[in-house]
Amino acid sequence: MERIQITPRPDYKSQIEALGFDFHQDYWKEDAYYSFSPAEIETLEEATRTCYQMYIDAVEYVIKFDLWDELHIPRTVVPAIIRSWNEDDLSLYGRFDFAFINGVPKLLEFNADTPTSLFEASIVQWNWKEDRFPDADQFNSIHEALIQSWKDINEVYRYDRYDFACVTTSPEDYTTTSYICSTANLADLNTAMMDMEDIVHMNESFYTPGMQPINCLFALYPFEWLFNEFPEGIAEAEMIWIEPLWKAIMSNKYMLTILSKLFPTSPYIVRAYPQPFGLSYCEKPIFSREGANVSLVKNGTVVEATGGDYGEEGYIYQELIDIQPYDGMYPVIGSWVIGGEPAGIGIRETASRITDNLSYFVPHIIK
Repeated sequence: MERIQITPRPDYKSQIEALGFDFHQDYWKEDAYYSFSPAEIETLEEATRTCYQMYIDAVEYVIKFDLWDELHIPRTVVPAIIRSWNEDDLSLYGRFDFAFINGVPKLLEFNADTPTSLFEASIVQWNWKEDRFPDADQFNSIHEALIQSWKDINEVYRYDRYDFACVTTSPEDYTTTSYICSTANLADLNTAMMDMEDIVHMNESFYTPGMQPINCLFALYPFEWLFNEFPEGIAEAEMIWIEPLWKAIMSNKYMLTILSKLFPTSPYIVRAYPQPFGLSYCEKPIFSREGANVSLVKNGTVVEATGGDYGEEGYIYQELIDIQPYDGMYPVIGSWVIGGEPAGIGIRETASRITDNLSYFVPHIIK
């Protein structure tokens, strides 16, 4: 893995805006790219596939040993989550965040229910590659995998309409949801989009603003927020959620401690515990987004920390991983799993050791 500096395309901002990527500001960077060997990509694919299976095993463990209180998941919604798991409700996507340490992917966390940076990874960096390195390859079949996954989903559910919702006032959420909706359209599904605030909950069901019953809803909206806002609705409504309700287990950072317990010898798993241990660790809220309320403690001293509104439910404590800097930047590899299979990567980097909402997205190629 190498970071290589390069001159940006002179008109790259207008080019990516033409793709529909209009919230880039300085988030998208073209003054560098990362280069991987085919062997490194195979390693990332294997890590993604293995970590997904380990998460599946960990979900079974949570259900078997009734660990809902540890995950701070309300008991009201537990029967619906278990039903979703037992009925094998289908998953569309998720993103593992890896640190690449001495050629080994180390799992930092799994963004299982509301992962963003999908459009950038799928469409924008492929456009960059085709312009700058048309003869090179890229670990990126995300677009094709999403279309196929929607076909697979529709083969099982066969609904007349698939609804999509997000906070439409967030440019990032709106672009991501619109893109995912477009891949469903390319799979010949009938779709409709709405704002989360416009969804109507009534008589144990959810409805569109036009009062049409929602049978299947893709919601780019954290499960913990849904559980707080609509606990009875989640428990009672007979509908399909995408992501499925059981992904609320996988998205919970307490799962990192369970993985550490179940798979202590895995090369991908970083030790994590419910309490601080030793003098060096990373403190993460059980629920958090975009690197908020994270602290890095080294030799008993906080060396970096971020603010935010998370942490009320408690924290987990993960072994401190020293990510190698490249030109003073610390990269995290987001590895996408689509329909249960590895599908591509996107890289975010920052001058700090905590990846947050100000981190840059940097494209990659396979050399």
